[in-house]
Order: sequence, then C-alpha cells, then structure tokens
Amino acid sequence: MWYKKDYRRIFMDMHLNDAKEDEYLSKLDVEDFVETLKNAHVNSVVVKAKSHVGLHYWPSKYGRMHKGLKRRNLDYVGEMIKKCKENDISVVVYLSQIHDNYAYEEHPEWRIVDGSGRTSREDNSRYGLVCSNHLEYRAYVNEILEELASTYAFGGFFLDMPFWPRVCYCSACRERYWKETGNYIPRQEDWNNPVWVDFAKRRQSWMEEFVADVTNTIKGVNSALSVEHNFAAVGSGWSQGDTEKILESCDYAGGDYYGGYFEQTFMCKYYNNVTPNKPFAYITSRCDPNLYAHTVSRCEEDLYIHAMNALVHNGAFSVCDAMNPNGTINHEVYRDAIGPMFRRTCDFEQYVTGDMNADVAIWYNTNLKANDNFIQSPFAIASTMQEYNVLYDVVGSKNLKDLKAQVLSINSAYDVTDEEMADIEAYVRKGGNVFITGKLAHKRFEELLDIEVTGGSEYGYTYLNPTTEGQDLFESFNQSSPYPIERRATECTIKGDAKVLATLAYPYTKPGEKEFAAIHSNPPGTYTQLPAAMEKQVGEGKMIWVVTPLELARAHYCRKTVFNLINALIRKKKLESNAPVFVEITNWNKEDKQYLSIINQQTVSPVYPIEGITITLPYICQNVVLKTPSEQPLQVTYGEGTTTIQLPKLEVFHLIELNK
Repeated sequence: MWYKKDYRRIFMDMHLNDAKEDEYLSKLDVEDFVETLKNAHVNSVVVKAKSHVGLHYWPSKYGRMHKGLKRRNLDYVGEMIKKCKENDISVVVYLSQIHDNYAYEEHPEWRIVDGSGRTSREDNSRYGLVCSNHLEYRAYVNEILEELASTYAFGGFFLDMPFWPRVCYCSACRERYWKETGNYIPRQEDWNNPVWVDFAKRRQSWMEEFVADVTNTIKGVNSALSVEHNFAAVGSGWSQGDTEKILESCDYAGGDYYGGYFEQTFMCKYYNNVTPNKPFAYITSRCDPNLYAHTVSRCEEDLYIHAMNALVHNGAFSVCDAMNPNGTINHEVYRDAIGPMFRRTCDFEQYVTGDMNADVAIWYNTNLKANDNFIQSPFAIASTMQEYNVLYDVVGSKNLKDLKAQVLSINSAYDVTDEEMADIEAYVRKGGNVFITGKLAHKRFEELLDIEVTGGSEYGYTYLNPTTEGQDLFESFNQSSPYPIERRATECTIKGDAKVLATLAYPYTKPGEKEFAAIHSNPPGTYTQLPAAMEKQVGEGKMIWVVTPLELARAHYCRKTVFNLINALIRKKKLESNAPVFVEITNWNKEDKQYLSIINQQTVSPVYPIEGITITLPYICQNVVLKTPSEQPLQVTYGEGTTTIQLPKLEVFHLIELNK
C-alpha cells in the first residue's frame, strides 16, 4: 500500500465558498502546485473532492460543482491525480461528511437538530450539519464515494468529520432510539442514570456503524483503496461519540491536532499502539497555531520538531496547508520551511518502525467519556512521567493483551469491559503492576483489592493523609498538611490484607453549608480512618489504588508524589536521565539494534541549545553511535554494569544507535 512508504505528506485545506465565482479558485494552478510539492520532497498529498461547504471539485453527477472550477472547466481532482502520478506523488482524496453546507440547504430534513429544536446555521454558524442517521443522506454519501472510486485511480480516501458535532434530536435519531429501546431520547446528562449511559453508548455505536458503512462502500468498489477516517475526535468529549472502535473501519490511524508538542507526544504514542497499520498519520497546520491564523506560518524549526516527534513514534507527518480563496498557495513556506524540513527528516526514515520500549503504559480508555477526566488524567500522568524521565507509552484497549511495560496506569476510567478486565487481571497475576486512580470501573477490581465500595464522599474536596507505611511515598505531606485534591473520593472498607498508604481527610464543612473555616479555602478538619491509597499483592504483581484522581493536582510536590507511587512499582528502569521536562526521550528496538531519540521541544523559537544531558543504561553497551551531525563527539563512560552517554550539545534532535 502507498502509505507504508510515504512519511512526508501535505494535507491541502480548501473549504472554499463560490459566492464570488470570478475570484474564488480563479488562480488555481495544478501544475504549479504539484511542482511545488515535488520540490519540497513531498511524497503524498490529500486532494479535496468535497469540502465542508459541500461543493464538489470535480464534475460530479451528484450535488453541485464549485462555480469557480466549473467556469474554468477545471476538474481539480482529476488533474491533481494525473499530475501527481507523473511526479510519483501519492494521492489521497478528501471527502467531508456530516459537515456539508450544500446538503444542509438542499435537504432541511437531513439537518442535525439540537435539544432546543434549532439547527446549526440558525445560530449564525458557518457550518451546515447533517445527521448520519438519515438513510437518504447515507445513500448520498455512498453514491459520491462510488463515483470517485470508479472514476479515478488514486491511493485512498480521507473521510473527515466522522463524529457527532452536537447531540442530535432530529426525527431520524428519535425514531431510531424509540425503535431500539421503546424510550424517548433523554435530555438530562446524568452519568448515574443507566438510561443516559445507554444513550451515550448507542450514539457511539451509531457512529461506528456509519463509518463502517462508508468503508464497506469504498472497499466494495476497489478493495485496494486505503480508508482513513479522521480519528482526531477520539481526544474530544463524550458528545462526539468517537471511540477506539472507529479504527476497525480504517487502514491506519490518522488525525489533525493543534495543541502543541506534548499533546502530539501523547497522541502519537497512542496512535502507534492502536493503528491497524503503520505508519499512522499525524496532521498539524502550516498556520501557527492553527488554521484560523491563515496568514501566519510556522518556522522550519517548529515544523521539524513536529515531524521528528511523529517519525520517532513510527508516524508520518502531514502538514495541513491552507489554500488562499483565489487558489494560490504560499510558495515561500514550501521553499523556506516545509522543503528544508522534509529534506532533514527523510534521512531518519530508515531507522523507524521498531518496537517501542517503556516502563509505564498509560491506558487511554475511550469506552465512555463521562467527563473531561477521561483525557485530563492520562495527560497528567504522562506529563509527570516525562518530567521524571520515565519511559512511558500510551496504549489502547486492543493492547491490554500484550503489555510488556512493568506498570499499567489506569486513571479516571469510567467503563471497563469484561474482556478488558480479564486481560488486566492476567497481566497483574503474571507479575505486572497496576496503578489505578479514581473510580473503579469494574466490580472485579474490588474483588482483587479485597475491598467493598460503600459510595462516594459528600465532599468536593479531598485530602490524603499518609500513614506510617506510606509516608516515604507522600514525602512532604503529613497529617497537618495532607495531600490536597479538589475532587470527590470513593469511600470503601478493606476486607483483606491490603496495605493502607493514606487515609481520607475532608474539610471542616461540607459543600453548600453556609458556615466555613477559611473564606478562601477548605483546609482539612475532618479526619477519618477510611483508606485513601492502598497497595495489594495480586498473584505475582501488585496493585496500588488511590480513591480520587490525585494526578489532577499539579503542584510540584503533588507531581512528585504521583511519581513516587508509580516508581514504587517499577523494578528496574530502562534508563535514567537528567534531561529537562521539555526534552522527550524515546527508545525502540529495530531488528538487532536499539535506538534512542532525544528531541528538544521548547515552545520558543529558536530553541535554546541544551548541554550536559546524560542518559544511563542499566547494561554495558560497547557500540554507541551518534547518527545525527554534531560538532562535538559523543562521550561514553562505563560503571558497574551501566553505560552512561553524555550527549553533545542538543540543538533540536539527536538519534543514537546502540549495539549491545
């Protein structure tokens, strides 16, 4: 398949109106565009066929062609495919779903309807939203896909917006829910209400069904075409309905993100583990910080950091460029930034596609996104691991069977299936260690910990008061100054021999009471013997459970405590380093060699060079080779069973090859 070799990609964004047909797309020059891509070392491009506006960029027998292209008799899709093929550039054809202004206007009955009975453009939104539960709309999408797949020869499809932009109460959704359940769609968000939870899960399954239907349509015409549904909404909240299962209808994972280097690191680790095939695709904009800043471009150094971050995680980097309304592109950014960046990254493509090494695996659970903690908690754990130079990975549900990391971190998970629970139990009984915070999302956890959950606390503020056995882990915290977290706790009783590391304490007064101890804060005043953190031996492994998501407290000493708790479960680290928090270290095996990548991810440009970084490996490695150009040599020293590498000055990126 084309995608297995293409790491340097361009995603041309052009959601353009045609109200000014003499102006919009009047200067689009396909030959010049493709020549620019070739000169910038690009090996694949996403070509728009139907944008959010719903207009077609080829002469389709369905819908309406963009007037600017029709006036010029220009088949943009066909010409791009032809010219790219001549220049050995792969083409992915783009189609927008659900966001479709043309369909919204032409078929009012297809529109998404919110809880107040309004549709999207009634509140002055630019986006016309249609509902995937309308069978006529599905047929319309499939007819367009069949036409494209049978008319042109190209590599694959990029299907955008496969999610619910809003909770929909249109006639199709109401009728479907009634047929499936015999109930009206609930209106009140309540995660303690089984009816609401059932509704949320059905919306997920409806979206999974829609994307599967689209994929089956494409594969039915040409099974060799790759299919990528934009997977970025997996990082969004419950209302969008995207879960890991969307990937069952994809050939590889891909999505666009604009949240910076740390978000990218987290999502790249996750994508690398859940993608059906590699490389996955990480997309971010040429515009800085996102597509709204149409006239501001990223510098080469910024693009290079993003590109290498994707590459070392076995991902392709796709630059989302923004075409001007008249059809012109910014040639300077290709000449001065994108081209030089891709020239640098292509030298390292030969070293990737290996197996990542990690001491801690963070489970990104997308089964049910009951609140924002579903992503905030894993992010917080990942941030702490990076701060303390612990090699970590981000895994999905599909990876629980084959965990190699010493610790599995489960944080603020709301829903755990029986199959997932069986995999977790097998992991810990065989010697893996599990760190859990917040809700216990499966009854079996209670049985393994030998506890009984009695309910949730009445307090919205919780303190963790370390016991004698847990004092070293909680370090600076004690009874007079216990660990604070502005979250509720799960209360329980211990039936077995679990070791209590901390007990619960609460403020003097309960929420809603007029009386208070201190007007600005809620200092501790109600101490209990209820367990707040506990450790339990299970088979050959251990479990630590903290009854509230303590990782969401971001003070230094709080982060240090989280590190201590996880570090207590790591028997022997894969490496130690003094690298600062903005330096990302990754480690992987490929064939008979091992690699270390070090990326300076400072958020200023130019980044400040860092000197004096050391990495210590817990074994003797005689052959250590620096694969990146450097004016300084790599220094290697040996201790008793250890190898210490002192890096030369780190500008942006270093790659080290190890031969044991």
